[in-house]
This record gives sequence, structure tokens and C-alpha cells, in this order.
Amino acid sequence: MERAFSAKKEKDPASSSVQDASDRITRRGETIDDKIKKLDAELSRYKEQIKKMRPGPAQEAKKARAMRMLKQKRTYEGQRDMLCSESFKLDQVACAVEGIKDKDAQQNLTSLKYASKDLKGMVKIIKIHGIDVCDFSFTLLFQS
Repeated sequence: MERAFSAKKEKDPASSSVQDASDRITRRGETIDDKIKKLDAELSRYKEQIKKMRPGPAQEAKKARAMRMLKQKRTYEGQRDMLCSESFKLDQVACAVEGIKDKDAQQNLTSLKYASKDLKGMVKIIKIHGIDVCDFSFTLLFQS
């Protein structure tokens, strides 16, 4: 009765993290790898059969099947490459997010800010080769 009255199906909740999406893409890539392995096995079997056959329409039919399988294999390889690149991009995003959340990175940033202020203050006092560097800015000193 539910189908007759078109009751809504429950949908899977959306992925909550980048890692979940990356894992899902990796699993899809593994299934495509399995399909490619199966096609490789069939292609090698067709290759052996074609070698044993005499030239004629039967051999041409086997060659046509092998060519279709080869095209299918290339399609799967393209899909696998796209999934690998997507997975790589997601891993980069996850790494960047972790880097932003990382307390050590935030502490390093604040310590660099304070060090920069201290160095700017010290630039007014430093002497280089007997020349007083009083009015040079921090950026001009370290550009060369």
C-alpha cells in the first residue's frame, strides 16, 4: 500500500566529514579495479583463443568482442583515474582543514607575529658593517 500512495523513502544521511567521502570514493575505485582485473583476464583469454583460431569470420567476431572489451577497460581506467584525483583532492582538503584546526599551527602563527614585531623593533638598533640602520624598515633589510 505504501507504494500505491507513494510514501517517501528514507534517504541516507549526507556525509558528515571529508574522510567519509574519501573512503566512499576509495571503495568505488576498488570496485572499478576489480572490474578492470576481470576484463584483463577475459582479454587474455580472447587473445589466446584468437591465436589458436584460423583466419575467418569467427576470428573476426572474437577480435570485435576483444576490441569492445578493450574500450570498456579504457573507460573504466578513465573513471578510476578521475576517482583517484577526486580522492587526492579530498585528502588535501582534509589535511588543510586539520592544519587550520591544529593548535600548534595557531601558536606558531602567533609566535611568528610577535617575533616579527620584535625584529622590527631591533632593526632600528642593528649596525651592519659599521653603518647604523636607523630608518630602514624590516622588509628592506631582508629583501636582498
